[in-house]
Amino acid sequence: MIVITPDVRIVHSRSSARPIEYAVTLRVHRGDRYRTIHLFDNAHDESEHHEHRYIGFEKQQPPSAVWRGPWRAAMATAVVKLKVEWADILDDWERS
Repeated sequence: MIVITPDVRIVHSRSSARPIEYAVTLRVHRGDRYRTIHLFDNAHDESEHHEHRYIGFEKQQPPSAVWRGPWRAAMATAVVKLKVEWADILDDWERS
């Protein structure tokens, strides 16, 4: 977990066995809990990566980006993107 502010964090996890499955989420504390507002994952295949945004609470949207490549590189790219763009992503989510 990477704490950005007291109410914003990046949470990442991956499986320990092949095929590797991972998720990198941007989460914000609202109400009584942390809520996912942006997600990167490879739920369908180890080398197929998705980026999802959320609208409101718990409303995952279809992937806004899909690409293929190594899971390690995709996971690292997701973390960097969220570190750099978290404020804009949060603003977009709050306006939705």
